[in-house]
Amino acid sequence: MAEKLERRLEGLFDHHGVLCVFFALIILTMLKAGNIGIIGGMGVMLCCAGLMQGGAKADMWILVPLILYNLFSAAASYVTFKNVVEGYASTQLIFPAVYLMMACMDEGELQLLRRLSALWAGAAACQVLLRFTWQAMDGGMGRAGGMLGNPNAMGIFLVLGWFLLQDGNEDRDGQECSPECGIQRPAAIKSLEPVLLAALALTLSMGSFLSMAAGIGVLAVQKAGRDSRKAALWHGIRVLAKASLAVGTGILMYIGSDQTDGPWICIVIFLYIFALAWQWERFDRFLKKYRAAAAAIAAMGFMVAAAAVMARPNSAYTFLERLAMMKNGLGYFISRPLLGVGPYQWRGLNLYDADPYFNTYHIHNVFVHVGAELGAGALAMMAAVGIRCFLKKKAYVRRAGCAAFLCHNLMDTGFFYPGIVVMAMIMGGEPGSGGRQLKAGTVRALFGGLGAVFAWNLYWYIRMT
Repeated sequence: MAEKLERRLEGLFDHHGVLCVFFALIILTMLKAGNIGIIGGMGVMLCCAGLMQGGAKADMWILVPLILYNLFSAAASYVTFKNVVEGYASTQLIFPAVYLMMACMDEGELQLLRRLSALWAGAAACQVLLRFTWQAMDGGMGRAGGMLGNPNAMGIFLVLGWFLLQDGNEDRDGQECSPECGIQRPAAIKSLEPVLLAALALTLSMGSFLSMAAGIGVLAVQKAGRDSRKAALWHGIRVLAKASLAVGTGILMYIGSDQTDGPWICIVIFLYIFALAWQWERFDRFLKKYRAAAAAIAAMGFMVAAAAVMARPNSAYTFLERLAMMKNGLGYFISRPLLGVGPYQWRGLNLYDADPYFNTYHIHNVFVHVGAELGAGALAMMAAVGIRCFLKKKAYVRRAGCAAFLCHNLMDTGFFYPGIVVMAMIMGGEPGSGGRQLKAGTVRALFGGLGAVFAWNLYWYIRMT
């Protein structure tokens, strides 16, 4: 047993690029909205590892706009602060570095990275459940923010993790793979699904629920285009049935903590969630065999949705508030379209303008916010990356996950959490699909240039602090 474990660890360390990106994901998740110094140091180490890579195959319609986006962002920072470090570019430069590192990986390494990231999403979900249960016993708590410290951010992080869990059982055309194909998800990863969905329920993030529904809808449309509509319908029913049970259990846990005098019930539900995870594959086989039962459980999803809305009655008001916020941001974009009003400037301007003060750092529509603070150039590059990621040929579930992430950014601020963006890149990024072969010298030059910028950012941060 010890020798087998040692061989597996040796094989894992052979994929040092995978480990670098995976550890970057862990650190970025814990950093929440980011830190210039830590991301600068991380970027230097990531680029040093990149200098040891050979060639790469990257989609230039993604890599080039990612770099140009950061250049526009840096220009807006310079106009505002007279330096290029304060602002978003110093932390978001990690995105092209991660993408380039992924472009150096083969399909087997990308699959390994996705599995490790799915396990990390599961670990984050377990932390949500454990903390919620503990605090329920200690007097109760509100919506769960998890490692990211924000319920809406944690919600979309778990949604992306859920799509990662779905990845691996289907090929690029959505066909279900047999166990002999060698790429199916391990059973330990499959069983994390109810844990993630129950944790998602504890965030009560309506935007994340809607984004997940949008992704499932895109997945269903793709399957209907390839298979019969009937087959696609039953697949969707099975997905909804599983989501209804797991999310409903999480909602029940929230209500048990918030609305009853017996928070100990959360311990019972906590144990039930992990029992459900233990028997998840068996439950999936049950749904495949008994379609009537699957349809009945899926139909209960309407009751789960109603319970979620009742648990968060102000959700309709916050939606209207976000629409007003977008209108306010569009006004600033129209008045300053070239480089925007500058990074982090919208909040202060909103404090003194005639519109209501929204008391938030970012407009809850990432595209509007980028346009308002960074200008049309950065907005165009961001839109180009999003459209390209969604339209390029890839496994059905990855395109659906991209749709969920894009949908969420139309009504929330997940893009400003680097850990969420890197999770989205791992989930839906396929640099080699439609990519261009880059020679080793070009790859090293790119990593060298990015590493120099990260080193400058780190130096600036140390000097200023």
